[in-house]
Amino acid sequence: MLQGAVGFAFNIFAIPLLILSGLSLPASATVTSIPIFIQSFTSSYKLRRYIPYKDVIIGSILRYLGLPIGIYILIFLNDFKRESVKQVIGVVILCIVILQKYLKIKPKERVSFLWTFLAFFISGITLGAVSMGGPPVVFWVMAHKWSALKIRAFLSALFFTASPFLLALLYYNFKDTLQDYFITGLLFTPVVVAGTLIGVKIGNRFDEKRLKKIILGFLILTSLVSILSPYFK
Repeated sequence: MLQGAVGFAFNIFAIPLLILSGLSLPASATVTSIPIFIQSFTSSYKLRRYIPYKDVIIGSILRYLGLPIGIYILIFLNDFKRESVKQVIGVVILCIVILQKYLKIKPKERVSFLWTFLAFFISGITLGAVSMGGPPVVFWVMAHKWSALKIRAFLSALFFTASPFLLALLYYNFKDTLQDYFITGLLFTPVVVAGTLIGVKIGNRFDEKRLKKIILGFLILTSLVSILSPYFK
């Protein structure tokens, strides 16, 4: 429902709760990957008139470049303390939110390619490594003069285009140990789609300023969840 309403936030709640239940980070990412694929398709279809396709294509390509690096980091960290990595990411997100709040960066029509490359490339890495690819992209989106509908449509389409690649990489690297979790994710997909349809209707009531305030709130929540994740156990 939250993902449908604001364009992201699924894994903010899902990943920590699944880790709390006893699943590993790769297993948690696998359980959520199929529902996110279907969810993002549902949202994208509902908001298809507002999707900036050129920006989605460019962003997706740049995320594809970073995603394999993130998966490699995930494999490397699988036997180490993944929570420590999430803590670092949480601190970085919180610092960026604070900087954005006090620097008061004014939205523009276009953002330089350097910042575009960094935002999406880093998003691909964090998506593969800790299943949190949203924050770098969200900061990029909030630097634009876009309507609330365009923001949500862009985020939904971007997450949809990344999902098949992420699913393929997860299956290739962890298929023997995570096969049952793909099935679990598929079985819970109808529940996610139902929540998405409700969330899209709720999100249609938000204007640009209200949506950005809500997104900032979720970014802060993301950072706090990441920082406090070692204590969930």
